[in-house]
Amino acid sequence: MNQWEVFVMDMSELAEGKDIELSIRTLNPGLQKYTYKRVRAQVSSSLDKFADRLQVRLGRGQLSAAKYSIKVIEEIQRMPAKYL
Repeated sequence: MNQWEVFVMDMSELAEGKDIELSIRTLNPGLQKYTYKRVRAQVSSSLDKFADRLQVRLGRGQLSAAKYSIKVIEEIQRMPAKYL
């Protein structure tokens, strides 16, 4: 189980049942902690639906009480391949 964190301006950005594009960062312990990724994912307010957990922070960093489960479908590369 991975733990992720996302920053949103409004909770409506986390539409359930749809593929959405998010910038998430990992909260797993170790050298890769706080590494950001741009992903296409599905989220659910039911913690049992997906294996990974998503912690939500609002625009100024306030931790939301809402907890979500998340399924990362694919990682999106924003930089052209010739620069990787």
